[in-house]
Amino acid sequence: MLKFYQKFTIGILLGFTLFAINIVILEKNLLPTIYETALKASSIVIGGIYFTIIFSDGIREILIKEKNSSQVSIVIPNVVKYVGYILVFIGVLAVFGVTSAEALAGGTFAGLILGLALQPVLENFFAGILIISTGFISIGDHVRVLNSQIPYVPANLPPYKFFSREYIEQGLEGTVVEIDLFYSRLLLENGRELRIPNSLLLKSSVIDYTSKLSKNIYVSLRVEFPLDKVDLSTLEEQVKDSLKEFEIEEGPYLSEQSDKDNVIVSLRIVADVNSWKRTKSDALRELLYLRSKMIKGQTLR
Repeated sequence: MLKFYQKFTIGILLGFTLFAINIVILEKNLLPTIYETALKASSIVIGGIYFTIIFSDGIREILIKEKNSSQVSIVIPNVVKYVGYILVFIGVLAVFGVTSAEALAGGTFAGLILGLALQPVLENFFAGILIISTGFISIGDHVRVLNSQIPYVPANLPPYKFFSREYIEQGLEGTVVEIDLFYSRLLLENGRELRIPNSLLLKSSVIDYTSKLSKNIYVSLRVEFPLDKVDLSTLEEQVKDSLKEFEIEEGPYLSEQSDKDNVIVSLRIVADVNSWKRTKSDALRELLYLRSKMIKGQTLR
């Protein structure tokens, strides 16, 4: 990827080239007036948009290196970009000799036509502003997006999970890597990049796994114990003792009989949002060890 000074140098060369072309053609009157005007306007558009993009990208790189907040590193470059677009548009109007009064006079009708034609674009644009300004999601958030317009295959719990307290969260899960004014990017768990139009994202329900309100997550556990191998009067205490290194938020309870030979013990433990899978694995290992010991009739640790 080219560095800022390299892009800027290319821009200077591009500017000189466009300037030279305009000077040669205008001095020698090689083209009709209408084409000369179109050439001037094209030069302003090409040069203006190029410099607008490299300046906004350069500002974004500087803000990211200085570790500014994600909102600052998004909003300021986008403001620079769209101010540049407005200046280019004004420059083109000036080349065609359109005064401010004429622009205002034709603005109502033109605005209506453009508004209807660009409705999806404007919808995404204003949705992007709302997402950025309100912090609906932020760069770095680990989220799951739920929306019927984003295709995914619903998953069902297998039969052996009939008595489970767990539920499968639908939607697409990933990390927010960019929020632009028209679409946002999510890096999915499989490494693929998902680009979501901002209007669609704003209408979606979002599960935020990196919530600022809580750093904990509650994990449900469920294990079947054979009735002929356990003492029901002490089973709950034995489960508590085996999980004494974990913070039990609810339970343990004898919640259900999965069949006439087994009883289900269920509980919920508290885990850190960043390491809940490891915590669940360790707790489940202890419960399975307890179950194995009871079946074998051995003394517990």
